[in-house]
Amino acid sequence: MGIENNSCVGICENCGKCKGAKLLSEMNKRKTKLSFMPEDFIADQMEKYGISFDIGTTTVVGNLWDLEKGTSLQIIGKTNPQIIFGADVISRINYCEDDSAKFKIIRDKIAGCLNDIIKELLTNNKIEKQDILKVIVAGNTTMSHIFAGFNPKTLARAPFTPAYSGEKVFKAREVLLNLDPETEVILLPNIAGHIAGDITAGILATRMEDFKGVTLFIDIGTNGEIVLSKNDKIYACSTAAGPAFEGAFIHQGMRAEAGAIEKVKIKSGTAFFKTVESKEPVGICGSGIIQVIAELLKTGIINKSGRLLMPVELEGVKLSDDLKSRLRENTDGREFVIVFKQEKADIVITQKDIREVQLAKGAIYSGIMLLLGLLNEEIKNVDRVILGGAFGSYLNKESAVGIGVLPDVDLDKIISVGNTAGTGASMVLLSEAERKKAIHLAKKTEHIELADCSNFQEEFLKVMSF
Repeated sequence: MGIENNSCVGICENCGKCKGAKLLSEMNKRKTKLSFMPEDFIADQMEKYGISFDIGTTTVVGNLWDLEKGTSLQIIGKTNPQIIFGADVISRINYCEDDSAKFKIIRDKIAGCLNDIIKELLTNNKIEKQDILKVIVAGNTTMSHIFAGFNPKTLARAPFTPAYSGEKVFKAREVLLNLDPETEVILLPNIAGHIAGDITAGILATRMEDFKGVTLFIDIGTNGEIVLSKNDKIYACSTAAGPAFEGAFIHQGMRAEAGAIEKVKIKSGTAFFKTVESKEPVGICGSGIIQVIAELLKTGIINKSGRLLMPVELEGVKLSDDLKSRLRENTDGREFVIVFKQEKADIVITQKDIREVQLAKGAIYSGIMLLLGLLNEEIKNVDRVILGGAFGSYLNKESAVGIGVLPDVDLDKIISVGNTAGTGASMVLLSEAERKKAIHLAKKTEHIELADCSNFQEEFLKVMSF
């Protein structure tokens, strides 16, 4: 949870070695003093605590903080129980739109999840609920709407207008949290459409506003949010990447859980793989999907159009007998076998899976290209690419660049920084100055609606190929 990579990209004010932004790589380490806290921020002298939440479509993370000491006491993550209504936000909107009873059900689900986390945090740390001074919440637009009690139905169709704008402040009782009824709950400011408080938190946490040159911040999840900054300008857009990178709509796709294939390598004529926690393979998660497609592209088994080729079509390609045996065609179409299993179904990547990934990566890459066009910039001029979100932490950079999920830049320019939504929410919890900065950044960031861009479809078709 939190920033999962200790790579310094210009971190703290006092380091003496860093340049550019103040990315807080040490922020979420337990018992670590936060160097970013301004001197004028002082919590009540009594013991007081706060909780920051990152409400993701798939996972919800709560972080308990000692506000006086500026230390994280415990982080708890749980699967978002709304997943039973669909893996993606559109499915959840479709479930509850125009039906107040269903909206109550889906809202109660997320409130129950947050309350379960709150109960565990308080019990484990022997803290009373009246000692929670403040709660900060970051989430994508749909999750934020449902949490706050706004039906998200307007987010499913153009012009994708949110029910609220900017920061929202509630009492705990208004958002169904089992705390002192008067406890302040702050929902981080959204920017517009499908650019919400989780992205505001990401812009804040990465300090991308302070970088010189061209900076790309990409949060790859069910939606692919892209932020581009250059000097004093910040643009943001959301792409309908779909949940392919999270394993949804993939034949044997799954989340990055025990037994999920997360790495694939083709070497010496055979395929090697690694699973999460080195368990028996049961499916394939997003990072594995990207890597196997990249490997098949390298060997020529997938061509630039994305077609999975059979051995008869590979006469000019030197292919081992093992790799040939993994290529097959059945009534469901073509597939490549990653793992042969004797008693259960083989684990495969299918032609349809490849098309799903092409659609997802095409959406992200075309969004990047359109934002660069607004600044009259080219990919070669991008100075850094910052990857937020859990998925970015596990992504193989070479493979992601190889298939066109990420721009073709020097790999040293690509930095994975973990859960920037959770990090930004914690920063706002601990510092009133950071809260004001988050409000400023949300107002400053210019939202670009890709559906309104006349050349979006053309750009999308151009980048569909590998």
